[in-house]
Amino acid sequence: MTGEDAAGLPAESQVERVREALSGDPRVQELGLDVTIRGSTVVVSGTVSTPQRHDQVPAVVEEVLAGYEVTNATDVVDLGGAPPAGGGRVRIAAVGDVHVGEDSVGRLRPALEGVADQADVLLLAGDLTRCGTPAEAAVLVGELAGLGLPTACVLGNHDYHADQVREVTAVLEEAGLRVLEGDTWTIDVRGMTLGVAGIKGFGGGFPGASGSEFGEPEMKAFLRHSRLAAERLGAELAALRTDICVALTHYSPAAATLVGEPLEIYPFLGSGHLAEAIDGAGADLALHGHAHRGSETGATPGGVPVRNVAQPVIRAAYRVYTLGALRPAVPA
Repeated sequence: MTGEDAAGLPAESQVERVREALSGDPRVQELGLDVTIRGSTVVVSGTVSTPQRHDQVPAVVEEVLAGYEVTNATDVVDLGGAPPAGGGRVRIAAVGDVHVGEDSVGRLRPALEGVADQADVLLLAGDLTRCGTPAEAAVLVGELAGLGLPTACVLGNHDYHADQVREVTAVLEEAGLRVLEGDTWTIDVRGMTLGVAGIKGFGGGFPGASGSEFGEPEMKAFLRHSRLAAERLGAELAALRTDICVALTHYSPAAATLVGEPLEIYPFLGSGHLAEAIDGAGADLALHGHAHRGSETGATPGGVPVRNVAQPVIRAAYRVYTLGALRPAVPA
């Protein structure tokens, strides 16, 4: 934003003051919130980790910019609602698009210290490397070593670039990461079971603006690959018999989390087939990356929460989502 705000001071400096207050004040203490000043109104959007922090956003802003009207458009990322009988919850730390290169040693690790105190598992939503080489994967492994968290991931388009997917996967799995591509990962967490179905996914677009398996062989192959990947994800989700089910992809299942990207590239960022699979099989949460200029929060047509955890979107080392086992495990 350019120009001056209602107080006659540069708007950019006022925005920065508000952001610093929201990240530093213990009542909110959230990084990466979006702040916009429109005349005498301050709009704050993004995600916060608790309802209490959400409620304190206006008070913190008003102390920085007295006399301004505050529109609190933040969203609480705790997706579990009230704790179930027995109080079981699972805390999922998630991030994607870290794009680790051979020159990235020491870049991620400082921000990841302490993640085991905030989460029970770590999920990585693809584009783990810059160009998909085993050497880059080895750097990532070094950054994650010793965190003390069970970790699963999917690969992204960057991880395929060097045509060394098997080698990259081997480096990750030898270090204890579970790499998912059309399969599932289940883990016991505090007396509950978490199931993650993962696949990279593919593009193709969304209802009303999507391609079809018609015409040239290349077009049919493109859309067939997208459909088959989604069907595989749906089959794996449906096979889970866990208290909590999460869909993990690189490509997006929801157009809502692409908002901010040029409309022209939506077909290359995700596919409505993924949403159909997720809604058909059922899930408590869908996580993806890939859309660097997209939005964090969305949902499938069936109402499954979707979160874009690409690091350029969440603007943090990771985001933590808390899920309660609000429905019983599906009987075998």
